Amino acid sequence: MGLLDRAVRAGIRHGLRKGLLGGSQVWMGLGAVALGIRAVQRLRARDPVVVTERLEPGQTLIVRHFAPADE
Repeated sequence: MGLLDRAVRAGIRHGLRKGLLGGSQVWMGLGAVALGIRAVQRLRARDPVVVTERLEPGQTLIVRHFAPADE
């Protein structure tokens, strides 16, 4: 888990606890920003690639995984 993910998780947690339940408008705003970042992260997530292929007896399937170019 990366630093940004931990920061977003903490922002959501503190925003709910200290902002929504505690009444702090600053934490409420930070929690809302953290929720917005989380929403953008989920919208940008790539859909998994699904391939269906029928193999005949004796045929072989090789599966390889390459890291995305942007990482």
